[in-house]
Amino acid sequence: MRVINLNGYIDEDVWYGDEITPDMLHEQLFAEDEDHQQPVRIILNSYGGSCNAAVRMYDDVRAYPGDVHIIISGTAASAATVLATAADRLEMTPGSMWMIHDPSVFACGNERDLMDAIEQLRACKESILNVYCRRCRRSRDDVSAMMSKTTWMDSHQACADGFVDGIVDVGSGVIDAAADRTVVLKDAEARVKMWFDRSRARLERHDKSAGALAAVAAAPEDASEAPATEVIPEEPVVQPVDPGVPVAQLHKRLELIKSRH
Repeated sequence: MRVINLNGYIDEDVWYGDEITPDMLHEQLFAEDEDHQQPVRIILNSYGGSCNAAVRMYDDVRAYPGDVHIIISGTAASAATVLATAADRLEMTPGSMWMIHDPSVFACGNERDLMDAIEQLRACKESILNVYCRRCRRSRDDVSAMMSKTTWMDSHQACADGFVDGIVDVGSGVIDAAADRTVVLKDAEARVKMWFDRSRARLERHDKSAGALAAVAAAPEDASEAPATEVIPEEPVVQPVDPGVPVAQLHKRLELIKSRH
């Protein structure tokens, strides 16, 4: 079975060097020299990222002709759970974590701009619920409430609630035992918050005058209360091979989520 490893934040483009993008997944999943009828196993560890990018990756996995087996080895948080739910079979290693929460936006502008942001958030949440409820055994209202309060689950709880189909026995040879990890909740929360912090800083730096909205699967509402010592330091910025013009890239991404009336 072909194995694809996805480890990093989910985003449309590479900004810091630790992102996984829809293009990266597509190139591996639909590689020209591979038999696309054969099953694929994806080993996933991600603290979330862009909802839009995660949905694109979800659609690619669903479109793959062969079976796709996804194993969470580490963390699937926020937008990463959307991608993971596309699997034909979805499992977690015993020490892994699963987290769902409400989507967030960065918004500025007049009253209409902010009302548009609220409409986008509601639509985004409903879209995520559509994805979760294909698999989860909990009611739509229950899952919505779990998102609203930000819910972290260990593998047994995620399996009991039907978010995942099973728990991998790391001694069975299905996954390299060296890849199995036990997640520390505070570390995982800090990683999720880091995505939110650096995305907000990037938007403020590159688009102060745009007055637009930038949608992200953001950190929990109370993430700002986390002690600073728990935040994992940011890695040095690594530009992509063809970085283009950062402002132009940002504008292009913002266009994808602007309301169309």
